[in-house]
Amino acid sequence: MLEVLDINGRKTAILENAFDISEEIRINAISSLRFSLPESDAKNKYCVPFAQVRLSDGELYRIMPCMTESGSSGVCTYNCEHILATLMDDVLLGYQVVGNIGYYTERVIQYILEHQTVKRWKLGECDFKRQFEYGWENESLLSALFSVPNCFVEGFVWRMDTRAFPWTLHLKRLDENALPEMYIRAHKNLLQLTRTSDPREICTRLYPLGYGEGVNQLGIAEVNNGLPYLQSPPELVTRYGLISRVWIDRRYEDAASLKAAGEAMLAELQEPYTEYSVELAEIGQGSLDRAGIGKIVQIDYPETSIKVKSYITGISRSVDNPESDRITIANRPQDIASTVADLADRQRIEMSYSQGATNLYAQSLQANADSKTGAVLEFYIPSEMRIVNKVIAKISMDRFRAYSKATEGGGQTSTTSSAGGGSTQTSSSGGGGSTTSASGGGGSITSNSGGGNSLTSSAGGSLATTVDGVYIGGINDGDGETSAPHGEGDEHTHTYYLIDHYHRLSMPSHRHDVDVPSHNHSVNLPTHTHSVSLPTHSHSVKIPNHTHDFSIPAHTHAINPGIFRFGNPRSFRVLVNGVQRVVQTGSGAELNLTDYLVKNGRIPRGTWHKVEIIPDDLAYISIDMFVQGFVQSRGDNTV
Repeated sequence: MLEVLDINGRKTAILENAFDISEEIRINAISSLRFSLPESDAKNKYCVPFAQVRLSDGELYRIMPCMTESGSSGVCTYNCEHILATLMDDVLLGYQVVGNIGYYTERVIQYILEHQTVKRWKLGECDFKRQFEYGWENESLLSALFSVPNCFVEGFVWRMDTRAFPWTLHLKRLDENALPEMYIRAHKNLLQLTRTSDPREICTRLYPLGYGEGVNQLGIAEVNNGLPYLQSPPELVTRYGLISRVWIDRRYEDAASLKAAGEAMLAELQEPYTEYSVELAEIGQGSLDRAGIGKIVQIDYPETSIKVKSYITGISRSVDNPESDRITIANRPQDIASTVADLADRQRIEMSYSQGATNLYAQSLQANADSKTGAVLEFYIPSEMRIVNKVIAKISMDRFRAYSKATEGGGQTSTTSSAGGGSTQTSSSGGGGSTTSASGGGGSITSNSGGGNSLTSSAGGSLATTVDGVYIGGINDGDGETSAPHGEGDEHTHTYYLIDHYHRLSMPSHRHDVDVPSHNHSVNLPTHTHSVSLPTHSHSVKIPNHTHDFSIPAHTHAINPGIFRFGNPRSFRVLVNGVQRVVQTGSGAELNLTDYLVKNGRIPRGTWHKVEIIPDDLAYISIDMFVQGFVQSRGDNTV
């Protein structure tokens, strides 16, 4: 029974007259449904593009192409695709990268489903917990979803549950060690078996390559002990020989993810893909009902020595003709050879992926520097540079460079300080102590000379002298008077009366001459000290308010142009992102800075890096930087 639903999931009709109903189910692919209606059936009006169709409570499909045959047959034939194809209606626009360490498979799938415009699908069970990195550019959600487990070594199967909305998607692991759920035996239930095997795609040594080109193409050597290839076990190499293949998928940008995908690829390619198309005798009695996509079956066919345990990879059933039902069994869940061929086609036409090319760019800096302030050059490594091949710096050092000695202008201004004085300043303390000299005296001091001169008194006069009460007076001139002596030559007489008397001596004015001979004076100073006592006191100084005036006359400074050199640098230090890496003597050097840029095993992208040169003296530094790397032409904006 077929029922029809509109694009919103509401049931609109049951197609009782549908015929030629057939269903083709393929593992990990979009299954299909086909049916026909008479052209005259009124319910053809419900079978519009994108309307949904369900077969006997089974899987849900949507109508896509429709072919109408008018005339005697009058048949409308509808081809439908599984409803999982709705994920093709949305895209991951631009370039997007998710995954890597700490980002597990379940989260990757959820990231894809979050980009649905209409939330039709949700994630149910996920049996895998991998941490691979994925990159997509302008991919449909379905293509991105199917690519998630392609790098798994284990077998897997996508299962869908469309009975309730939103529909549920499960990613299940295929248990290779499980017991068969179905047996197919010759002369029992096997009517016909067709075996197809193609050894042309066998590979026992695989060289996986990712994004890039030439020497910049991603390989696995760094995560595979230096070997650029993966190789099959010795017994398979012995059986088939050493057969090498190159597998390129530029969607991989992480070496670990590329290696894991390569291991899964080699596991599929190291033995030929063998497929069995089986027609069973008991299909009408429920054999096909026990069959299911991904289930393990055992085939026993003694005539051809076939005894294999394989997976059901496809089911083809016809509602009107059950005898034509067939199941497809293969030795692995999917034919990886078709994937390889598909990738080869992608490489030939390059699809819509931007691969990029090797990029070269340079920049330079010239600046003065000294031992405290270095010359700094900053350069940018974009996030689109997938590989940094090398970063080379040429450094030259010369003496400090100046271009003039003076500037013009000046003078014709008077400057006055705003204020001064107007305050009294007092020292905090003074005196209050005694000071004693260490020693003094203890020697003789002698004048150089003395005497050697005649001294004469300046005047003289009368002198009266009394001797024992007798006055001795002057000369008596006969009148009872005592007269002064006469002059020389006068005749006279002297009369003396001795009475109770005194002598009076009159000395005329005269002078005395004293002769002082040359002599020295000696003074003996005994050893002694001098003590000075300063009482406690303070000093006060009063500065009255005042200003200071000075005038600079108008004048000019002449410019003296030229290149003037200073300093004598002999060595310099090289700092990369703030860390000293090299101390170089001499006037220059050419250095490979690539390894100095590495942080946590990788050169940071999408950021600025800094190179600083610090000389040991005044210096003129020249830095020329050259960067070579592989850049993919992806950016946030187009300018």
